[in-house]
Amino acid sequence: MDKKHVEQHQKLGFEYFMAYTNLELSSSGFGLVVDHSLRPGVASIAATGFMLSSLVIGVKNDYIEHNQAKDIAKKTLQTMINLPNVHGWIAHFLDLSSGTRLGKTEYSTIDTALAYCGILSVDSFFDDEEIHQLSKILLDRLDWSWLIHEKDGIKRFFMAYNPDKEGDYVSGKPGFIHHWGMFAEQLMMYVIMAGSYDKDLAYELYQGFARERGTYQDISYIYSPGNSLFVYQFPLAWLNLKGIHDQDGICWYENAQKATLAHALLSQNIKDEFPTFAHDFFGFSASDSPKGYRVFGGLPNHENKVKTDGTASTFAMIGSLPLTPDLSYKAICAMEKLPDLWGPYGFYDAFNLAKEPWYSKRYISINKGLELLMINAYLSQDVYQAFMSHPIIKKGMEGLKWVKHHGGNAPSSIKSIL
Repeated sequence: MDKKHVEQHQKLGFEYFMAYTNLELSSSGFGLVVDHSLRPGVASIAATGFMLSSLVIGVKNDYIEHNQAKDIAKKTLQTMINLPNVHGWIAHFLDLSSGTRLGKTEYSTIDTALAYCGILSVDSFFDDEEIHQLSKILLDRLDWSWLIHEKDGIKRFFMAYNPDKEGDYVSGKPGFIHHWGMFAEQLMMYVIMAGSYDKDLAYELYQGFARERGTYQDISYIYSPGNSLFVYQFPLAWLNLKGIHDQDGICWYENAQKATLAHALLSQNIKDEFPTFAHDFFGFSASDSPKGYRVFGGLPNHENKVKTDGTASTFAMIGSLPLTPDLSYKAICAMEKLPDLWGPYGFYDAFNLAKEPWYSKRYISINKGLELLMINAYLSQDVYQAFMSHPIIKKGMEGLKWVKHHGGNAPSSIKSIL
């Protein structure tokens, strides 16, 4: 595999964040990042977390000067302190210029958590006193206990909060919305809580979500209800869990490998119906599509049917690079042969090679961010090294009783396809 070939996509990903981040020094929204490239006035707090992490990659790879990146990080953290929040949990969508809450958007746990992954990354990497102070203010104000509720004797996090009638995700009475009762993309929340708040309570919450096991073609793994590929990938953009097992013997890295392989096999099995998957392309994720943003899913899932219209997500394949490098590299090379998929910052978000081929013309920032961080996890682990060395993450790993097992092997089914 030509790592230099892959590195060009890392550089383009970094350049994307510099192009779509508000870097106007006088702006109240400095450091905020657009939700997607075709909606330039709307910022996503999760995307801002990816941008902060991209600064680590930028410095380590000489894409940006160290002090310039550090100044962007400082000013962004200052902005974040002033963003609309409830008990420290930040509004999902914001006005890019003013930093005000957009409409009746929810205060999201996972989107705030993704932002905090970026905060911890720059706090560790730059090791700067002002960044330490700003990060501490942001971390200390997170009220974890406010989000916790108990049902049938099991403690779980609520997923979001919205005080507004008819607000985003509100059905009926406003207030708390859904709960993290299932395995999904929320793993980093338990680690951060265990390292910064209450390790025993975090461990109880971690043990409280359901671990549903399912099988596709003899590949057995813990799956999310919708089985969209991004849920396995997002935590691993920051958490280097290779060889790490919890007290029940679960390795979330190996689980993600198995999920990726199952998605790849399913993609091959439906290629006659959906020709996109006939060309080394694989995976069912959440992305742009011919009918707008859609969440696709593999098998098994709660509906017991493949959820796809034949759209392939570019970031789903690249986001699997540290997990299944050979499969992902083949997909990258195949995507490079599709000129309509290529834009100024690398691959657009998705494509569908139906009878009338369709190519997205937008970049979705969290998807581009996942792509960037997973390329880096494969190439040099710059973000991994920064994030995993943060005292909060070290303490959080211990609090959850996650330990390193040496000499682990990839599942035999994964070896067979690679």
